Amino acid sequence: MTPTRILSVLLVACVLGIALGCAPRHIANSPVEASDANLAVWDVVQAYRRALEERDTDALLAIVSPDYFDNNSTTDIATDDYGYRVVQERMLPILSDNIQKVRIDLRLQEVRVSGDRAFARFEQRMRFLFSEGGQDGWETLNDFNELAFSWEGDGWRIVSGL
Repeated sequence: MTPTRILSVLLVACVLGIALGCAPRHIANSPVEASDANLAVWDVVQAYRRALEERDTDALLAIVSPDYFDNNSTTDIATDDYGYRVVQERMLPILSDNIQKVRIDLRLQEVRVSGDRAFARFEQRMRFLFSEGGQDGWETLNDFNELAFSWEGDGWRIVSGL
């Protein structure tokens, strides 16, 4: 190889290295940039997934804000709205008593962080084994979800979207 050819190859390699090194990193299998803020929110989404899969109600409560409120996606119907107390007293007992196994695959679509508020939108494919009235059965849920977060002192807490 001639010196000119070697120099050309090295120049192309350097340009490619610089171009690829400056490209933004993304959170695995997502279009979301892996900034520190986005990764902090994604960590809580992953903690949510792990808590559900492990049926760990204490871990789930640890990432849910006492200010939690959800309107169940029905803005014009107030009777299905619920807060932290309902999560604690009704939802978590179902997870620990009626759900036997949970498997969740999350595909992150978007993270938005603005001051002390953040949102994570993702596709979730959930499969769970439940027991009710002595009968066991598998259910599958494929849906899009958005969790809303509030920064509360030492970290992000879920304020809506369970």
